[in-house]
Amino acid sequence: MNNSGDAKSIKEALEQNGIYTGLTSGTSMEPLIHHQRDTVIVVKPKGRMEKYDIPVYILPSGKYVMHRVIEVYDDHYLIVGDNLRNREYVTDDMIIGKLVAFYKNGRRYIDLETNKGYKLYSKIWVALLPVRFFVLIPNRVFGRIKRLINRIIKRG
Repeated sequence: MNNSGDAKSIKEALEQNGIYTGLTSGTSMEPLIHHQRDTVIVVKPKGRMEKYDIPVYILPSGKYVMHRVIEVYDDHYLIVGDNLRNREYVTDDMIIGKLVAFYKNGRRYIDLETNKGYKLYSKIWVALLPVRFFVLIPNRVFGRIKRLINRIIKRG
């Protein structure tokens, strides 16, 4: 999500208007949402989160995070970023918002409540969690090679 410096404005926007719209920061939700390319639309949550929802929550450090719910319990959620393997335990009092839509590359609008492709992606991506490391390796290696080539070209 955004750095903690911007975090206060996210919480304030949700409290004042019930909605926050802005660019994301970080790579934890790739390949779905990309750093500084995709615009998210977050609203105040109505009730508890459900499996596959993407809450926005505040860590004790004050950092805002946006990751996916993979399991729901009575007193907490098990949450993980789409580009991560580490699970987090999040309680309702930490959650300030819920991702409801986003603009892919600033153009294509994706409504998380109605888009069938997104819903299928969510189910497959959560099911792949046990083998996600092997799914992500080729993408990470390709990304590193691409960045190296770009640096060489810029120097050239």
